[in-house]
Amino acid sequence: MSDEVTFDYVRSLKDNRQVLLIDVRNPSELAQTGTIPGSINIPLATLEETLQNTSDEQFRQVFRREKPTNTTPLVFSCQSGRRSRAALDLAKNLGYVNAKHFPGGWTGWVQQCKTN
Repeated sequence: MSDEVTFDYVRSLKDNRQVLLIDVRNPSELAQTGTIPGSINIPLATLEETLQNTSDEQFRQVFRREKPTNTTPLVFSCQSGRRSRAALDLAKNLGYVNAKHFPGGWTGWVQQCKTN
């Protein structure tokens, strides 16, 4: 089973509250480029801390989503796929069994949006 998801899959997540799409870029990058619809931002540098130590209530307040459990489907995205792969590895090491990443990242998203 692949750890990667496609553009079409990511596009389908816009209104899907069952899958958590996490952009691991820094907030300054998102401000410059924009975000994939439906994603939340947890920078890679704070991902482990956020997943391990944020309470359910804090997570809901900050991200307006339920904190993921170890079985929640997660999809990580970044600029070009490197940080999302690192986020995927980190999540799997923390026991998240349904984690995947979007290897095209923001760059691939923009390119695909132009052709679809």
